[in-house]
Amino acid sequence: MTKEQEVAENTPIRFTLTHYRKAGVTHEDFMKWIVEVHLPKAIPTFQKHGISDYALFDTPETSNNPLREVMAVARPTWQVADYDCIIEYTGPSAQTIQQIMIDPEWIEVCQDQEDWVDTSRALVSLGYHTQYLSKGKVMNLKQ
Repeated sequence: MTKEQEVAENTPIRFTLTHYRKAGVTHEDFMKWIVEVHLPKAIPTFQKHGISDYALFDTPETSNNPLREVMAVARPTWQVADYDCIIEYTGPSAQTIQQIMIDPEWIEVCQDQEDWVDTSRALVSLGYHTQYLSKGKVMNLKQ
């Protein structure tokens, strides 16, 4: 086993998912559905599969529209993302994500997502998270 394979095998994996709400659904209702309906049903499945962390990054228009104006001047070639949220899961391995996706419990949890999520626009990624600054403290950098 190479050092890279060993690190990958022993390093928690981060799975990210961007979501857009379905047309006709407000951002507020969409986020309320995720937090109050979907997430309470999802957490037991996450725990069953060893997901150690779950975070929801809410990106409302009230934040993105002013940012868009600033970036038009500061970084005119940059685009401001227009999705409603980013969901981040941290688990023991890439196989964990695969196992969740085919788990009948997860399929049941996601049964109503088509009413809320524009799944045709979802964007996923899988990789490793390394913290370099936390609460003002530099970490994981050679001094």
